[in-house]
Amino acid sequence: MLLFNYKKIALRGVTVLTLFFVLLFTNAQIKVMSYNLLNFPTGNFIGRVDTLRPIIDFYKPQLFLIQELKTEDGLIEIADMMNDLGYGTFTNAPFIAQQSDPNNPYFLQQALVYDTDIFTLAFQDEIITSVRDVNYYKLYLNDETQQDGSDTTFINVFVTHLKSSTGTDNEQSRLQMVNAFESYIEANLDSDDLVMIAGDFNLYSTNEPAYQELVNASNEIPMIDPFANYGNWAVSNFNHREILTQSTRSSQIGNDGAGGGVDDRFDFIMFSNAFYSNSSPVKFLEGSFKSLGNNGTCYNSSITSCASGNDVPSNILRNLYYMSDHIPQVCELEIDLNLSVTENVPSNVDFTWEKGNVIQSNGGILINSDRPQDLDLIIYSMSGQAILEKSLDVTYSTYYFPFDTEQMSDGMYLIAIRTASNQVISKKFIVKK
Repeated sequence: MLLFNYKKIALRGVTVLTLFFVLLFTNAQIKVMSYNLLNFPTGNFIGRVDTLRPIIDFYKPQLFLIQELKTEDGLIEIADMMNDLGYGTFTNAPFIAQQSDPNNPYFLQQALVYDTDIFTLAFQDEIITSVRDVNYYKLYLNDETQQDGSDTTFINVFVTHLKSSTGTDNEQSRLQMVNAFESYIEANLDSDDLVMIAGDFNLYSTNEPAYQELVNASNEIPMIDPFANYGNWAVSNFNHREILTQSTRSSQIGNDGAGGGVDDRFDFIMFSNAFYSNSSPVKFLEGSFKSLGNNGTCYNSSITSCASGNDVPSNILRNLYYMSDHIPQVCELEIDLNLSVTENVPSNVDFTWEKGNVIQSNGGILINSDRPQDLDLIIYSMSGQAILEKSLDVTYSTYYFPFDTEQMSDGMYLIAIRTASNQVISKKFIVKK
């Protein structure tokens, strides 16, 4: 079994879940949604999560990729709302404030909410650019066959919001962000890895350098646009107007967002070749990709004008109109694995340092648990190498675990504790002899 690689930060917090019972299912579809939420949760309308709720409830995504998030509270609000809907067990990846262009007072961030019955977050990172971060989330599927020694199936998800507006300078900014993404995946991933990049790309045509770079077949990991064979979407006689993504509004509302009606394709989900391989345990499901609510009949009009013959009801079209000036992109992934679907009961687990997190020769931690349970403890170097692995049978409310640093070089390390339901608590420590 491959161990997940922590380079920076894993799940934080002390509340975790303990496995209660397991159901198995195979050959399932995972629903993915990528959505620019337009300055969420602030914007110029109140109760925005209530506007979002029916959209989420209609499509029921299990992997939600978010752009234009302004606050951590907004992210938590979305995860809580999705849990209230009752179709999965959701959590958000830790919110990391935008690090790119620190002097810009107008910060917008990307984020991820995912179903913990299906996924575990192994690692996250931020690619720093001149405009905004490109956020990276390394997920793995909760595959029951891992118990038999098979490899973990990782999905590498990148969420981005490229520079907006027309003009050569803005095109070059988009290209620079894409180049930063390409450099990162070439340095850290393999050509046969499952890689997905999604978000608001702000691309105006297939001829843009950023688009051409993403799909360049000579790249180590070229990305595939599922609609590439439709041609250039920027022309007025484009035959597939149902894939256009902005704007939901014929004119600006609430002094926020763009008007102009549905006539641009700014929003994308692209995939690496691995998602199209017959041997892959995870595949892009052909025919599942949609610009939700756009049936191609509302070109240059508001999304509500697409009501005729639409399989998305008119009340959802109204919510799309008010929620954002972008249309959510949705698709499905097909999986050929046995996923562990869990029903959980809350428990509390945390650990503290015996003598602080700067350790000279040996150290220890105090693990606090409100019930007996089995835990996995792993110590990682900052390069991701597992230095120590130990299975713990925690039978007391306070459990002491000592460890020797004699074989460790001076430097920073990460100690992680994983529960039976694949929830993780991690903290850094320093070895200084």
